[in-house]
Amino acid sequence: MAAFWRPPDEEFWNNISSGCIDSEISELVKQAKLLPEWAMQKTFQASLPPLAVLQSFFIRCFIGIGKKTALPVESIYKKWTEDPTARLPIAGSTGYLMGDPALHAQYLLEHYGLCVPPDYRMMPDHLSLLLELAAFLLKNRTSAEARTFLAQHLDWLDQLLQAVNEVESENEQDHQAKCFYQLALQILQQVVDCQLRNYSNACD
Repeated sequence: MAAFWRPPDEEFWNNISSGCIDSEISELVKQAKLLPEWAMQKTFQASLPPLAVLQSFFIRCFIGIGKKTALPVESIYKKWTEDPTARLPIAGSTGYLMGDPALHAQYLLEHYGLCVPPDYRMMPDHLSLLLELAAFLLKNRTSAEARTFLAQHLDWLDQLLQAVNEVESENEQDHQAKCFYQLALQILQQVVDCQLRNYSNACD
């Protein structure tokens, strides 16, 4: 899922258009036993617009070129800091990069020996990096570590979805690109929620 939040290229588009991503996601969800009722009502393959349209929407919506954007960066949707002693004007505000979530994500990435790509230097809490870190924790660390990370760093997806919902479509194909990313967020939310429920059930 991390690949959905990086600028779409031809390889990504081809993997979607061939249907292999839909098949892979369904198979992985089945193997993980996350969603017993799992059945994709919509597929990425059926929702996919032309590559140029997808790229244009991604730039406007997720990179920030346009009137209304929905940056997939955790700090944007949370208070810049929870430190009660902070005296900066933006301390209790949202909408800023490199807040507490970014500093914590940066610490975790460095702690586990993972690199922050140069393009993400000012946003180590970008959704693509958070998902890669989540995958690393799920595979290599304890359930407690993974559970804490998911609960702390992927609890803002509903706010991101709301921001995407508020982005106005410019035409029919642009609307199709918007629906494509709405679907990606909805599926991601389901998987994160189900994983957290599984952890809770295991503790009960």
